[in-house]
Amino acid sequence: MKLTHFISLRYIGVTILVMLISIPLFYIAIQKVLTQNIDENLEAQKTSVIRKLQNLPAENFITLDDRISIEKNPGQLLEERIFTKDIYNKDDDEMESYRILEFPMKTENGTFNVTVRQSLVENEDLMKSILYLLISVLSVLTVTLLLINTQVKKKVWKPFYHTLEELQKFRVDHADDLNLVPSKINELNDLNNSLSKLSATNKKVYQSQKEFTENASHELQTPLAIVQNNIELLWQTDFISEQQAEILNDISNANTRMSKLNQALLLLSKIENRQFTNIQPVNLNLLVDSFIKNYSEQIKFKNLTLKKDFSKVLVVEIDFSLVEVLVGNLLFNALKYAPENSEVEIIFSKDEMKISNKAEGIALDPDKLFKRFQRQSTQEKGTGLGLEIAKEIANSFHLILNYSFAENRHQFILKRK
Repeated sequence: MKLTHFISLRYIGVTILVMLISIPLFYIAIQKVLTQNIDENLEAQKTSVIRKLQNLPAENFITLDDRISIEKNPGQLLEERIFTKDIYNKDDDEMESYRILEFPMKTENGTFNVTVRQSLVENEDLMKSILYLLISVLSVLTVTLLLINTQVKKKVWKPFYHTLEELQKFRVDHADDLNLVPSKINELNDLNNSLSKLSATNKKVYQSQKEFTENASHELQTPLAIVQNNIELLWQTDFISEQQAEILNDISNANTRMSKLNQALLLLSKIENRQFTNIQPVNLNLLVDSFIKNYSEQIKFKNLTLKKDFSKVLVVEIDFSLVEVLVGNLLFNALKYAPENSEVEIIFSKDEMKISNKAEGIALDPDKLFKRFQRQSTQEKGTGLGLEIAKEIANSFHLILNYSFAENRHQFILKRK
């Protein structure tokens, strides 16, 4: 969710909440005030009726107000009370609400039951008018907030979105710098200045690291090649004892392993620094099929059975040299660690590739499997970087590489994010 939408929803939510709470409370408060005014008016009319009845004989008391009724010498006197009641109105043919005051009265001329009433229709109309006015004001306020937020988004946030767009296009391995436009907002200018300095520093660090990696690889490769050449020369000399031959063999194996380790670390560094840019659509079905042909001798030697399902085609956008390393590592491991006379599965779907082999032991630790220098077997003498390299390649090109263990089989699944 965008920040502007987040803020807008909060504004609207608070406004609606205020409306839901304030409108009923306001309605009740106004209704109470109007009812109190009517009650006071009824009390004033009561005082007027009492005064006139005390000063005039009953037969001389005339009221022209149909809202006042007087019953002389009733069989039972009423208790004084004030209440609201719906009464049928013949003229309008509908029920109307009235506020009614009833009270008894005794004078020299006799006893009376007096009823004074006042219609609440006008008050209800007034309440509706006030309520509609309040809703209109709050609605205008809400619309105004939305309009203000829209203008703020267009004007104030425009430089921010431009900065975000520049950051998305920025690459440390490209020569182009960040093109950030100045803003009237001080905080955005501070952000742009910080990002410009950070990007410049990152480019310098990247360039230094790249040069160091290339130089270190070159400097290491040369003495390793010299050592290997000297070992081969020693093998060609006469009079080598069995003990010397074992020592030379150990030195040669260690030197070979160091050379592979150096190449693997160099490759891993290039992957982490995004130094591969030859991105193209690659058909993984065809790539796996070519690797199977290359590993045909190993498959025959271990008498492995390949269960293939290539009915679905998986195409990914990736650097071709890196995807060769990724697929090659996964397939080589499956063939290497599969027991003799067992089955290796290679199954494709539209969005994933699964390579699995039968396990000779328990499940591998997924927390350590893709970490540096972790091996599947203590007897293995590899570099311990193959699966980490595969994981880094997958992450760099928006792919997911996972491991699972099911039905006594190791399963490596490569799929799209």
